[in-house]
Formats: sequence, structure tokens, C-alpha cells
Amino acid sequence: MPPITVSIGVTAAGAQETDAAAVLARADAALYQAKDGGRNQVITGNAD
Repeated sequence: MPPITVSIGVTAAGAQETDAAAVLARADAALYQAKDGGRNQVITGNAD
């Protein structure tokens, strides 16, 4: 069986944030940062 890696990108929405697309974009950017950083890691995306 080939090795399995897990890369996770997460973020949180603030109480006043209503733009779901922006939240999703931060999580997606964090995911790709985790993949580019060598995989097998969790990266958090922060609001600007």
C-alpha cells in the first residue's frame, strides 16, 4: 500500500463576517499552503 498523506487547511469566520466565499477562499489558500509545505500538516488561514 502506498503511503497516505493528509493536508488540511482551516479558517474561522468572525461573528460579523457574511462573505462565505472569502472564508472558503482562506481555507482553500491554507490547504494549498499545507500541500506546498510538504504535506502531512494543518495550516490555519487568518482573516486579513
